[in-house]
Amino acid sequence: MTMESFHSVAIIGAGLSGLYAAHLLKDRFPDVVVLEAQDRVGGRIKQVHDMAPWPIEAGPEFVHGRNSVFVRFAEQQLGVKFGEKAWPDWWYFGEEVGGQGLVSDQDVDDEVDKVHDLFGDCGDETQPPPGRDLSAAEWMATKGCTNRQMAVAEACYANDFGCSLRQLGLREMIEENRGWDSGETYLLMDRSMGAVINHLARGANVKTSWVVSSIAYGGGARPDAGVRVCSADGRVVRCGAVLVTVPVTILQQGAITFSPPLPAAKTAALSRVRMGNVVKVVLSFSRRFWKEDMYDVVCPGAFAPEFWMLKYPPTKPGAGTPYCVVGFIAGERADQVSAMGPEAAQRHFLEQLDEVFGSPSDPRPASSSVVKGHVIDWSKEPYIRGAYSYPSLGAELGDRAALASPVSGRVFFAGEATNEAVNPCIQGAMQTAERAAAQIRAAVDAAAAAAAKSALSKL
Repeated sequence: MTMESFHSVAIIGAGLSGLYAAHLLKDRFPDVVVLEAQDRVGGRIKQVHDMAPWPIEAGPEFVHGRNSVFVRFAEQQLGVKFGEKAWPDWWYFGEEVGGQGLVSDQDVDDEVDKVHDLFGDCGDETQPPPGRDLSAAEWMATKGCTNRQMAVAEACYANDFGCSLRQLGLREMIEENRGWDSGETYLLMDRSMGAVINHLARGANVKTSWVVSSIAYGGGARPDAGVRVCSADGRVVRCGAVLVTVPVTILQQGAITFSPPLPAAKTAALSRVRMGNVVKVVLSFSRRFWKEDMYDVVCPGAFAPEFWMLKYPPTKPGAGTPYCVVGFIAGERADQVSAMGPEAAQRHFLEQLDEVFGSPSDPRPASSSVVKGHVIDWSKEPYIRGAYSYPSLGAELGDRAALASPVSGRVFFAGEATNEAVNPCIQGAMQTAERAAAQIRAAVDAAAAAAAKSALSKL
């Protein structure tokens, strides 16, 4: 027997954008329901416990810029305090890229500064013509960049975007640079990002382990139940509007079917916008072998292009150790690490840390004091299948708007990949929730006005 429920609005996905949209819509639509495929809420916000006395973030860990909706919400709703950090903090140059060793960001050479200037000012570049995008690697070659500068950009910028220089597209890089309005500093919360998720989830009607398999939006006799959302196990939700917030990979790989099929403009955009993978290698140690005020190191040419050592107020005193290092590896390099497996990934990262921090008196500080390791591979998450979208080589202007565009006044879309400013950060996801919530309210108002006008015409 088919189990059905009826709701004004159904939201697919209990990540940050889905939960925030539910938060924005619940006063207008008290029966809004959130359908989540996983057995937990949070989406790409997730924690690893017992590595440290605080939760280690498996997903986003930094807030990029103070001028963001995420910061305002967390401060106003939860009283979160944010600490600001300059980025990058330190660099490590091995023999293959000049052999300078550890260098503070204040002491880097002109080659590094040129890379910062190039990427910081890319919004001033002329947009490539349609169909003729350049990769960041090709663009840097036209600027006469050296191999060392390419390595710096690969570790500092491409890895942060979640891809490689070969995957990074100039057209969307320009749009991202022109649209960025959050500020340049990195912010750290005084608690886990899970606190924001838990706050939003407490006020939402969330159904977990609800795997959506199909969405039919062709119409129906009931105006408030014109969309039929089906689960893989036969459950059905009927609703007047559905908001889809799943990662772009889920739509690209056909995990959810639509009837009728999505418009050609949307499927074309889906074929061009990409989402890379991220692997985090987390290691805990019995002692600290780095400078106490050091929090982040960018490593051109190394196994892990970036790693950091963060401390938070303890939430589980005695759990794990307070000495943890997180290696951040994205894009094509992450795919290679995923293929080698977790044990090899931990071994390579230990070797890198020994090289960076070793000394004649302590040549293997990491290997000699490692306690525990954990590898987070986002490509292995079945309902996410990657990390976040990036300025994609070959994407066209208007692709993000096409991904964001509602269909038939009933099917709406949110999530960082639908951000028209190509902002894949957590504030970018929340901005899309604000936009989608406004679209849903406007569509319902328009439908109600049309129904009232039709009723009057029959009198």
